[in-house]
Amino acid sequence: MLQTPRGTTPHPRKTSLRRFVAALAVPALIVSVAACGSEEDQNGQPPQVTGAADKKPKVAKGKGKPPKDLKVKVLKEGKGQKVKKGDSLNANYHGQLWNGKEFDSSWKRGQPATFQIGTGKVIKGWDEALVGKKLGSRVEMVVPPSKGYGKQGQPPTIPKNSTLVFVVDLKKIMPNKIDGEVAKLDHNPELPEVSTKVEKDKAPKITMPKGKDKAPDELLDETIIKGDGKTVTEKSTVLSQFTAKLWKGGKQLDDTWAQGGPQEIPVAKIPGWAEALKGKKAGSRVVISVPKGEFPKQQQKQFSSGVVFSVDVLDVN
Repeated sequence: MLQTPRGTTPHPRKTSLRRFVAALAVPALIVSVAACGSEEDQNGQPPQVTGAADKKPKVAKGKGKPPKDLKVKVLKEGKGQKVKKGDSLNANYHGQLWNGKEFDSSWKRGQPATFQIGTGKVIKGWDEALVGKKLGSRVEMVVPPSKGYGKQGQPPTIPKNSTLVFVVDLKKIMPNKIDGEVAKLDHNPELPEVSTKVEKDKAPKITMPKGKDKAPDELLDETIIKGDGKTVTEKSTVLSQFTAKLWKGGKQLDDTWAQGGPQEIPVAKIPGWAEALKGKKAGSRVVISVPKGEFPKQQQKQFSSGVVFSVDVLDVN
């Protein structure tokens, strides 16, 4: 699932940590649009879609030249609430090129994806197509390059100037910020100070300890905001917003608030998360310090020091 900054095209995860997280059960693309074609003239019309709702669809190849404009059609109208700008939408989706080649599918990964809609965090075609659609709907869309990945494409799976075809099942709206209370605990001076201010579109400020360039030798965690929702286990998948920095120099590694919104992540997939988040509850903000040695050898070569995470636990599955 590729998050995008403001603008017409998204960008890949650029940091080494983002590439590490990309190995998780996280979609390779955050996008969704609807399009369905007429039987009268297949040239340039949206490809035919078959298959039951809530199952992976079968989508035909495009015929003739692809349309130059965004094409959106609701294949099945849901009965739920309408998607609004800023909503964190949970959805299953299938994406393929106009020639029929699949490049991404949440069905293939076995779980739906969550992404923020209408705020420039995903490609323009998704933002324009999905705001106002009802939960429970199946939507098909054809996204021209100008509202997708444009001239840059998204190598190696999406060539430059590609027309994209998506089929999306809109499932539910997920929480997009935590609702816990500030924890009344003494701050551990071995850990950075993390702001207790909760903003939907901005990561909390992390202030690194002065004169400390090396992470503590052991895994440490501290609850900054304490929620009262479902409890995290070692096998949980959490819907989270998180920001991450290297201890050395405080270099920013990742920030989901800036790069697409909440991510569904199995806690066992990121070093330190399973142990640190176990027992914590949805609605919490937790700071986690992970020593360099906790990461796989490949990542250790990429990082100059340990990593500090600030994790907002929005939901637990």
